[in-house]
Amino acid sequence: MNNQFPPIDQNQLIKLETFKERLKKREIWLNGLIDDSLIEKLYANLIDLESQNNSLPITVVINSDGGNLWESAVATDIMGTLSCPIKTIALAKANSGGFMIFMAGEERICHDNTELMMHDITSTFWNKKISSVSNDINYLKEAQKKMAQFFSIQTEGRTTPNYWLELFESGKEKWFSVDEAVRLGIVHKVVRRTSMINPESNIRQPNTWDIMDFARSQQ
Repeated sequence: MNNQFPPIDQNQLIKLETFKERLKKREIWLNGLIDDSLIEKLYANLIDLESQNNSLPITVVINSDGGNLWESAVATDIMGTLSCPIKTIALAKANSGGFMIFMAGEERICHDNTELMMHDITSTFWNKKISSVSNDINYLKEAQKKMAQFFSIQTEGRTTPNYWLELFESGKEKWFSVDEAVRLGIVHKVVRRTSMINPESNIRQPNTWDIMDFARSQQ
């Protein structure tokens, strides 16, 4: 009988400690597939931070290609019911469900090369009765209407619900350039290197977070 435990992944431990340290600074990092487990952690951390202080802002840092629609939608509900101001930061990508969670921020920040993408709801109907499929489609259409209304509100009317509904009905993935996202009210601020703004400048902007913590997480 083998009673040995599997070896501990030191890199995972370093990342875990890093995220714990960020949590102390009221930052919640969402990295990877959006599923039940990730949203439960988000919910638990948001409630805990609000109970500590219901007026200090909370930052949600997102790096995700998306995941489950309903978990993503519920995440926006959770973030919208807190008393604390919520800021969202998109790292490499905020796509699909990640885009939805990003849009829940009162202040939304991305980097110059961040991916931002949204599309219509994806679902499969194999092995279902026609009547059931019809009901499912109607339900999903209503969900898309709610989503379109939400996005329009978050952009303060720079996009209309019809803008998003047309996007969904096209069946295409919509990739937003950073400048387009700013123009449409999707993004409020872009973090750019000074050299991008003024090529003659040799001054580097201070980093957004503790660079040593971030470096340790990449080891």
